[in-house]
Amino acid sequence: MEFKGEDGMNSEQPLPSGQPGQPHGQKQRGRLQYAKFRKVIAIIMAALIPGMGHLFLGLFIRGLTFIVLLLLDIFAMLYVSSDGLRINIPLLILLGLFIPVLYFYNVYDVLQSADYMVRYRRKPDQYARMDARGQQSSPFYAWERGFAFAVLLVAGGGLMILFRMKPRWLSIFFEDYGFLTLAIILMMIGLFLFLREAILSFKRKKLKERG
Repeated sequence: MEFKGEDGMNSEQPLPSGQPGQPHGQKQRGRLQYAKFRKVIAIIMAALIPGMGHLFLGLFIRGLTFIVLLLLDIFAMLYVSSDGLRINIPLLILLGLFIPVLYFYNVYDVLQSADYMVRYRRKPDQYARMDARGQQSSPFYAWERGFAFAVLLVAGGGLMILFRMKPRWLSIFFEDYGFLTLAIILMMIGLFLFLREAILSFKRKKLKERG
């Protein structure tokens, strides 16, 4: 498994075992076994409760993100299916499908994170550093240092307050435009990911031509 930077090239290499200062022999094998044990525990915890595996690995912001997203989805489902609101079946189905998607991605992300930590034998806060170009040498944990999590907390808290207060305008919005709005958001996310991958592929092609 390789982790690539924004330019598509490997930004870090696994730590070789023969360098000075690295554990040798039985001590090294013991640390590796302990790291693999932590990986198994993290996967089990992630399978039981989304976000808990990340918290166990020390990825607190990433783990809390999964927990907040899951709570928001549950609150939204309860709001849409409340007695005083005309039930929007398509919107309710989409919100329900988001739960297994979030759950399985949570398990997948824990597996990726644990593999990274086993491979490089470093804690998350040690390899989210900057390279000479001012970019993160390991963008795998870029979310851990961004301000997007703060925005998510503010927006999530505001939505939970609105779901609890149930203003009339919000009810009308969910009844008439909820499904359409969610569909547009999904399309925008898909378009963003497509454009991002197209740009990265173009950069990789240019790098290969130069090399």
